[in-house]
Amino acid sequence: MLPIVAIVGRPNVGKSSLLNFIAGRRISIVDPTAGVTRDRITTAIEHKRKMFELTDTGGYGVIDKDNLTGDIERQIALAIEEAQLILFVVDAKMGIVALDKIVAEYLRGKDKKIILVANKADGPKIAQGAADFFELGYGEPLPISTTARLGADKLLDTIIKNLDFSAAERPESPEMKIAVVGKRNAGKSTLINTLAGAPRVIVSEVPGTTRDSVDVQFQRDGHEFLIIDTAGVRKKAKITRDDLEFYAYHRAQRSIRRADVVFMLIDATVDLGDVDQKLASYISSEFKPCIIVINKWDLVPGGISPDQYKTYITEKLPGLDYAPIAFITAKTGDNVDELIKLSQVMHEQIATRLPTSQLNEAVEEILKLRGPSSPTAQKVKVYYATQVDVKPPTLVLFVNNPDLITEEYRRFFIRQLRLRLPFSEVPIKLYVRGHHRSFEEAEKRAAGKKPSTDKRAVKGKGKGKEKVAGKPAARKSRGRR
Repeated sequence: MLPIVAIVGRPNVGKSSLLNFIAGRRISIVDPTAGVTRDRITTAIEHKRKMFELTDTGGYGVIDKDNLTGDIERQIALAIEEAQLILFVVDAKMGIVALDKIVAEYLRGKDKKIILVANKADGPKIAQGAADFFELGYGEPLPISTTARLGADKLLDTIIKNLDFSAAERPESPEMKIAVVGKRNAGKSTLINTLAGAPRVIVSEVPGTTRDSVDVQFQRDGHEFLIIDTAGVRKKAKITRDDLEFYAYHRAQRSIRRADVVFMLIDATVDLGDVDQKLASYISSEFKPCIIVINKWDLVPGGISPDQYKTYITEKLPGLDYAPIAFITAKTGDNVDELIKLSQVMHEQIATRLPTSQLNEAVEEILKLRGPSSPTAQKVKVYYATQVDVKPPTLVLFVNNPDLITEEYRRFFIRQLRLRLPFSEVPIKLYVRGHHRSFEEAEKRAAGKKPSTDKRAVKGKGKGKEKVAGKPAARKSRGRR
C-alpha cells in the first residue's frame, strides 16, 4: 500500500488546484464556488522514484447548501485517518482568517505529521507575508502558487522527506476500468460503496451530490478493479457553461472514454427519458461495452417481470440492443457479484482476436442468408473480411465499392456477426473498404482506352475508399483556385 498524503483546509484556499498542480493534469473540478469538492479525490503521484497517494478533500467548515456539511466532514476525517501526512493549505493573499484557526485546532488533535502550505503566493511580497501563518503553530509555511506554477518541486521534496516508505508497495494495475453513469439518484454512489466495502463516497437523497469523477480501486476474488463514480446527469438543455454540472457532465463523458466497460445505471422506479437516451447514444458512439444495470429492482411493484422490463428497455434504448441487462439492488448488494463477473466476460469479449478463416466462415454464412443489394445497377461484390484490432473488435470488410453498402445492410451484417462470433454482447466496429480487385476490374473495362489518371484509382490501389459503420467517410471538397 502506498503512503497517503491528505490535502486539508478551509474552503477556497486552492486544495483542488493543488492536487491538479502536483498531478500535472486536471483531476478535481476547480471553481470559485465554495464547497465544490465533497468526496475524497485521489491520485497516485511519483517523484524521484518514490510514489505516494494524494487525496483532495472538501473544505472544512463549509456551509453546504444541500445540508451535506456533516457528510463532507466525515469524508475529511476518513482521509486524515488514512493519511501519514497532512498538507494544511492556507491562502497567502488573504492571510489568516478565523476558520484557518479552527482548522489548525482540529488538526492539532490528530497524531499526524503536518506541512503548512501557503497557496496563492504569486509574488515576493505575498510570499514574505506568508510568515504571518507562524501564528497557527505549524512552523514556517511553504509558499507555493498553483496559478503561477511555483514551488511544486520544493513541496514534493518536502513531502518525500516526511513519508515512511518502508512498507510501501506499488499498487497493482487494475485489470479493468468500469465507469458507472446514469441520471441523478440512480444509485451510483451506493453501488460504489457496496463494491468498495466502505463509505468511499457520499450517499444522499439530494440530487447532484456527486460532482467530480471519483476513482475507487477494489478487489474481487483476487482480481483488481478500478471503478469510476460519476456525477448524475440531467437534461443538457438545463446546463449552462457557468453551472457546476457543466464540468460534471463532461467528466462523465471522459469517464466513459476511459472505461473498459460501462455500467449504465437505471432507477427501476423511474421512467426512462432523454438523459438515458443521450447517455446510451454517447456510449454507443464511443464503441464501449455496456451493461444496462437496473437498480432498485426490489422496489418495483409486483406484476412486472424482468422479461417485460427488458422489452421496455430495448424499445427505449435501441442503440444498445446488444448490451446485456442486469437487475440489482445496490443498497443490499443483491446480484452485485454477478454483475462484476458479467463485466469480466465482456472484457474478455472485446479483447478476443479471431483468425481470418473463422471470420470469413461467418461472412460466407451471412452472404448466403442475405447478400447486399445495390441501389444502382452495379453488382455488389464482397471479397473477404479481417480483424485489425481489439477493444473494441474492429473488422474490415473488403468489397468492390463501399458506396454500395447501405447503412441498413451494415446494421444487419453486424447483428449477424454477433450471432456467429464471440462478440455477442459488445460493440463491433466495422470498416468497409474497396479492394484492389475492384480497381483491376475497372482497368479491364477501360482496356483499349487511354489509361485513367484518376488519383483515387492509382494511389488508392490496395487501399481504396473506407467507411466505418455508422460513420460515412467524409468527402473532400474542392476549394476554388
